[in-house]
Amino acid sequence: MSLGLLIYLLPINFGYEVATIGKLLAVVPFAEHFGHEVNGIYIISAQNQQILNAAGTIGLFVSAFFTGIISDYIGRKRTIIIACVVCSGGVILQYFSTSIMMLFGGKVVATLGFGLGHSLGPVFVAELAPVKMRGVCLALVNTMIVIGQWLNSVAVLGSKHYNNDMAWRIPLITQIVPPVLLLIALTIIPESPTWLIIHGRPDEAAKSFRRFNGPAFDVDAAMAVATIAMEKEKAAKKEQEGSSWIECFRGINGRRTLIIVMVYLSQQTIGVNFISGYLTYYFRLAGVNDPLAIGQAAYAIQLFGNMCSWPLVDRLGRRPMIVGGVFIMTALLLVIGGISTIGSQAALSATVAFMCIWGFLYHATLGAVAYTVGGETSSVQLRQKTYSINIMCSTAASCVVFQVMPYLLNTDQANLGGKICFIFFGLSLPMCVFLYLYMPELKGRNYAEIQEMFNNRVPARGFKTYVCDVSFAGVADDKKSPEV
Repeated sequence: MSLGLLIYLLPINFGYEVATIGKLLAVVPFAEHFGHEVNGIYIISAQNQQILNAAGTIGLFVSAFFTGIISDYIGRKRTIIIACVVCSGGVILQYFSTSIMMLFGGKVVATLGFGLGHSLGPVFVAELAPVKMRGVCLALVNTMIVIGQWLNSVAVLGSKHYNNDMAWRIPLITQIVPPVLLLIALTIIPESPTWLIIHGRPDEAAKSFRRFNGPAFDVDAAMAVATIAMEKEKAAKKEQEGSSWIECFRGINGRRTLIIVMVYLSQQTIGVNFISGYLTYYFRLAGVNDPLAIGQAAYAIQLFGNMCSWPLVDRLGRRPMIVGGVFIMTALLLVIGGISTIGSQAALSATVAFMCIWGFLYHATLGAVAYTVGGETSSVQLRQKTYSINIMCSTAASCVVFQVMPYLLNTDQANLGGKICFIFFGLSLPMCVFLYLYMPELKGRNYAEIQEMFNNRVPARGFKTYVCDVSFAGVADDKKSPEV
């Protein structure tokens, strides 16, 4: 898996980019250049924040749609190359921006590239990870996103001593580092073995398996898992040919798509874009001393929380971590909202503390394990298409949040501050019910077993104890065998 670790540059790349604008809202020279003064503080208008947020939404939505088409046709590796080139061009355009609309154009181009990698990264990891390590390998995707966000906060904090445009231009141009490193790494990364198997190139798939896992790797067992899983998919589809987009919404595949989409939508309804994305900006508006430094500390806490998920995801399982995490975080939203109604310095300090605790819990549970669910729940042949649909739905929900957030948060608008958590509390309650009823447990199952359980329409709460056909369980128990 040593070569496979290089794939994690994709989520680092995405995390670095997605955090940039939210951090820059708290940078005074950025606000002075693109904003206006309100009560002695320079802020970016709600309308201009909407424009910048829309840029990210457009790029991510379009790239999510085309990732499934492009990567299924030309392969995972070539798609990543295209993504790196596109996002590098967008970063350069952002660096030379002199207006909001130039920044908008550069961000659209950049997120087209970053989005390709974001949609493809978990899929590539899922195609390489061994059964017994699949949970932690996919949870690491979120870890790398948080590392990217933390590195971005370091860049913003490191350039804050500039009193001119370099205070925000440096964080923008440093976005180019991850894609350039990834382009270099791609010279030694082979194509995904699963993609090669699907396209009828078993000899090349065997070579790819050995490149990723070493010469002692049991290639025959790996090929057997992939073959069995795809045969069961074909049996379920009966006379259906290929793996069209509409197939993602039919029958058992529709159920799998719904589970993945709802898990990711719960990230939006529970308020991650406020407590994580707007954290530093909220600290600045609320009057927190040195909001950039406090924000960096908060990201470090989130990173630690994500690291705590590594040993838990394959021990506790997916269902208890997601369902339990969402229930606890929903309760904390009510606490944060209540404390925010108290107008005192002590209440502000308590709000900051509880937001840090919430961020820790989010990345220890839902934030990390969502990528595990997204990578392992869909069928082998529909994996990229299903994940692209998921990203499009999540991006659409994120768009709504980001378009409304400036008007709820800005001091010249609703100025709700931490009371925004009441809104997310209400949105999270239905998700708690859905996840409790429909979230299955896939810990320790290979894709052939997962396919069998969905084919047999096993209830969500019955997945954990269901006994699969012994012929598939035997493949799953092979410690050297990867999941494909």
